[in-house]
Amino acid sequence: MKLKVIFLSVLLHAIAMQIWAQTETESYVPLDEQPNAVIYLPQPPDTASVDFTDDMLMWQWGKTQRLTPRGEQASRESLWLPAIMRTVMAEVLELDTISDETTPAMSRLLVRIYHAGDESTKKAKNRYTRRRPFARMNEDTWGQWDDETLRTNGSYPSGHTAFGWATALVFSEMWPELQDTLLRRGIQFGENRIITGAHWQSDVTAGYLCGAATVARSHTNPDLQNDILAARAEYAGLKGLPADYDPAASADMPHGERFLNNPVDTTNHRYLSDVLRHWDAKGLRQTPRGEQAKDEAKYSVAMMQQVFGEAMGLPLSDKDTPAITALLNEVLTRASEVADRLKPLRFRKRPYVQLGEVTAVPDDEEKERNKSSFPSGHTNLGWATALALVEVAPECQDEILRRGYQYGYNRLIVGYHWASDIEATRQLASALIARLHAEPAFRKLIADAREEYMRQTTGINAIGNSQSKADAWYDMPGHQLSSKPMQSGVYVNNGRKVVVK
Repeated sequence: MKLKVIFLSVLLHAIAMQIWAQTETESYVPLDEQPNAVIYLPQPPDTASVDFTDDMLMWQWGKTQRLTPRGEQASRESLWLPAIMRTVMAEVLELDTISDETTPAMSRLLVRIYHAGDESTKKAKNRYTRRRPFARMNEDTWGQWDDETLRTNGSYPSGHTAFGWATALVFSEMWPELQDTLLRRGIQFGENRIITGAHWQSDVTAGYLCGAATVARSHTNPDLQNDILAARAEYAGLKGLPADYDPAASADMPHGERFLNNPVDTTNHRYLSDVLRHWDAKGLRQTPRGEQAKDEAKYSVAMMQQVFGEAMGLPLSDKDTPAITALLNEVLTRASEVADRLKPLRFRKRPYVQLGEVTAVPDDEEKERNKSSFPSGHTNLGWATALALVEVAPECQDEILRRGYQYGYNRLIVGYHWASDIEATRQLASALIARLHAEPAFRKLIADAREEYMRQTTGINAIGNSQSKADAWYDMPGHQLSSKPMQSGVYVNNGRKVVVK
């Protein structure tokens, strides 16, 4: 009987996927242009690592939730189709349904960002083919829509988390007045995969980052902004508001206390893994990676210029790149606002204070001692800046995202923040950038910075290098490639720009 149920589940899943492939709309980002999580994220934790301790603790937590209303929700939302996001988003927006027939603009936006989020994890999934919790623990699948095909599908990163978070981010941009509720559901949607046993915590954590990264890259496609505006007008009409109603005019920046999980305290099951990960990161302090963490401890636009100028292959400065600097200033200002507002509301002692230790940056200890570890201001600034700069220099997206990730992890190495604080703060940063995109002034800052970047790199780096080696290929920042690129985009060869499709 059990084999018949499994066969029927697999058959229905195959039929659904065939219909989906025939009828749904394409992603905003072609698969070969997606940010590559193999490059910008760490490998999944080995079973002997301290990070896997966190995975195991959260796996145990997930199993305790299964026979609760939250567990029932997790099972229902295990469907791997746009239909599940239609249901989730319609619930938050207080609509009966989101469909091609009743809400064509919102439906188009949802389906296209769903595809982008789903595809954002594929490169890493195929590279690592990590075993899922239920498979490693020799258990059956538990989610209503999960089936045995998952045993051969990579667990890291979580695709459900990526498309769920990407959809929540884009819809929060579409209607900022409901952003905190939308974002909360996006976070829960990812956590549901831990409850069902389909993913480890580290898979879900990586899935949030993939979802944010693909939204950033999707913003380089003009279709996304056009679809957001069309969906906004459609939703306004359904709510009896003028078609040109601006939901950002009265909406504040995201409130982290409303959508983020509370910080881990000493009674929480994750506190042990936070302590272990703190001690593990301390071991890097006397290495080149540790020296980098100490060197990058400053919180300033100048530090962002240094970190991301290297990633973009372009020296950034107030004088030479004023448009990019203006963007960096805006991100720093807004990032500081949302982090500083949250710190006193969700206070947590910093690791060096909690454990009675010294840090790798002793000069900052006294002034930071009474400030909350949650959220991490540095992480918020670094990841928010990375997401904004992906739009400015998509040619360098993987290195930009990698450096943004590192800048946050630095705070674990130097002893100023707990690992779980850093992970949650990247969600805050992603929400901030989504909210800023609802403002035309911010989108203009992005456009001006992009124009400046193209002008600088096209005229100086790439063409100059290409003329020195006529048969070589270069990306736009001027990095020489080993062969003709396989990924579509704009490159330089033999002293001229070439579009590779």
